[in-house]
Amino acid sequence: MKIKRFTFVINFLFLVICISSAMAQTPQENKEKYDLYRIRLKYEMMYYSGDAMVRGSHLPMERRYMSGGKRVGYWADATWWQGHYVAVLATEYYLKKLHGESTDATLEELRLAVQTYNRLDLEAEQCWGADTFYSPNGYYIRDDVNNDNLPNFSTVDVIHGDYRHCGDTLSTSNTPSQDQAWASYLGFALTLKLVDDSALCSEVRQIARRMLKGMQYTSPRGRKSWQVVNPVNGNVDQVAGDIKWLKYAHARVGTMLSGEDMNFDRSGNAYWRSMWDVVQNNVFLSNSGNFRWYGIMVLSTVMNDDARGSRHCYDWLVKKGFSLAKKRPDLQQPMLFPHLPLANVVLHGYNGKNPQPDTLYVQMLNAAPERGAGTYTVSDTTIRTSAPWHSLSLFCPWHTGSTGDFNMIDYMLLYNLYCIVYQEHLPDYQPFWE
Repeated sequence: MKIKRFTFVINFLFLVICISSAMAQTPQENKEKYDLYRIRLKYEMMYYSGDAMVRGSHLPMERRYMSGGKRVGYWADATWWQGHYVAVLATEYYLKKLHGESTDATLEELRLAVQTYNRLDLEAEQCWGADTFYSPNGYYIRDDVNNDNLPNFSTVDVIHGDYRHCGDTLSTSNTPSQDQAWASYLGFALTLKLVDDSALCSEVRQIARRMLKGMQYTSPRGRKSWQVVNPVNGNVDQVAGDIKWLKYAHARVGTMLSGEDMNFDRSGNAYWRSMWDVVQNNVFLSNSGNFRWYGIMVLSTVMNDDARGSRHCYDWLVKKGFSLAKKRPDLQQPMLFPHLPLANVVLHGYNGKNPQPDTLYVQMLNAAPERGAGTYTVSDTTIRTSAPWHSLSLFCPWHTGSTGDFNMIDYMLLYNLYCIVYQEHLPDYQPFWE
């Protein structure tokens, strides 16, 4: 075991040392990095069982790190990562199809990733002691991984996730919340746009519908409100005040994804539309930089909404990305959430006035180290991957304190979107929901 731990440290230090030579990359080298990250994700950072109903499988870990001399595999907000993982697979499928390559393996992996939502949904009520729920209903847990899954992972000694909170009425760490839905919206939308498998797309629409319904609560007295309520014990896992400012966008996105009218609690009326506009135009209200920035911009990306009704969402996303980066120079990001303008183009076509050259994206992709990004502490010294790959993910760049090696889902999604937008031609610019 000591030899394994020593090898883990040496490998990690080696990837950091190699960073200085990673800047002069070629397109082929960036593709090779993508392939290496994908292999590591599939075979080291998740349990690929081939059956989405097997507990703990097809759910990527967030990172691996050392603690107390042990290698820890860490799952947190796993459905949030799952949405991005689905987005990676949908874009990979499309690129392979364009290039005339076999899509079978990617499509199967995508099916399993989507079906994992059903497993997490079916397991949720059992966590709180109920065994009378036999079909998915939109109430899900974020992960179902614990140390029982250790035999499925050769690169970790301990598993740490939110499943330890299963059944805990004092914690909402493994219950649904709107931020878990944001990334799923992105993954679902890209699947509906890019993947020509009717059965899979139908399942995506059903899951999206249930996810929205799971945030829409009707009390015994018939009062409607956007909140997450545990169907077993009646606990309120996310209060209405957390969701209401974004409920117009949730309802609009839900309608697009599910194909059904998801308006609820008068969420689609003019008042809540105006509240959504206020939220979009005042995304700077929080100076610290948190997940709400990301949620607002993901919802805008999927809706193709720029807060002015002009449908120049691409321009708005680019402007906000650069503005937020300037507001938080400590994050060392040239542009926050650089994948979202590209995702908007893929979903809706280009309707902007200021197309960005590919230079920024090429530089970011070139800068990613061959063996993946990460942060490690040796003799009280922190060794960190160079920016912009120095934080946990481009999706949450304020997480600069996370240690270990990261899953690199952010690179993979950025790479695929870059290739689709700058190197290929989308044959169909129709909105994904039509």
